[in-house]
Amino acid sequence: MLQLLIVLAHIVLPVVVIAKFKFSLITVALMPFALVSVPLFREDIKSKRLPNRILYPAIFSTLALLLISAIIDHQLSLFVQPVGNAVLSFFGAFILYLVARGGFGAGDVKLFFLTGLVLGIFTPTRISTAAIISIFGAALYALFLLITKRANSKTSLAFGPFIFIGTWATLIIFH
Repeated sequence: MLQLLIVLAHIVLPVVVIAKFKFSLITVALMPFALVSVPLFREDIKSKRLPNRILYPAIFSTLALLLISAIIDHQLSLFVQPVGNAVLSFFGAFILYLVARGGFGAGDVKLFFLTGLVLGIFTPTRISTAAIISIFGAALYALFLLITKRANSKTSLAFGPFIFIGTWATLIIFH
């Protein structure tokens, strides 16, 4: 049953992108993210890792698709704006990585770059919104685990799933 739900989720996200954004630059840029969301979500829950073998192809294909779209539309800003926002997102996450000392992984930093690319098509506010939803969601879940005594202060959580939830919630709700 769980396997069926995972397969459905893997199919549903690209369909949601097409239904929500029709056929546009946004659809093109979101498709790699939609295709890797479920596998990365599952892997991070299972192993608390976001593997480069999945992240890097998604990042590079999104960059390539944004560049191609910018060239076709003769608007360099269609590439520069998302990349600039992704770089800002990356450095914000990198600072957290340095400060958290093991509580925030390098995979999370790279995932923030990818989400910065896909949300950076809109405005930097969307990136902030997704980050706030992600952090708030993780905090609520951690609080629930502590209250129900399923975790203690030393328990680590995979943060990637919350990044995905925050990003998809922002994409669906605020567009």
